[in-house]
Amino acid sequence: MKTIDLAKNQLSLDEALRSARGESLLLRCANGEQFVVSLADDFATEVELLRKNHAFLEFLDSCKKDETSVSLEEAEKRLR
Repeated sequence: MKTIDLAKNQLSLDEALRSARGESLLLRCANGEQFVVSLADDFATEVELLRKNHAFLEFLDSCKKDETSVSLEEAEKRLR
């Protein structure tokens, strides 16, 4: 992921989109806000963003703690 500090390097929207076709961009604004620009169908980018999504990670943790679920191994045993 390429990081661009917009306080130092001005970038038009067209330039950002053109650049995002090659790799994801992290745009940092002068006020501290950050934006990610990437192709919507780029699977690797989606995975990267989900890894940084704390709400999604907390959801996965809660799923792991759910005692009503079973592991794949247990499911296979029950089906045999």
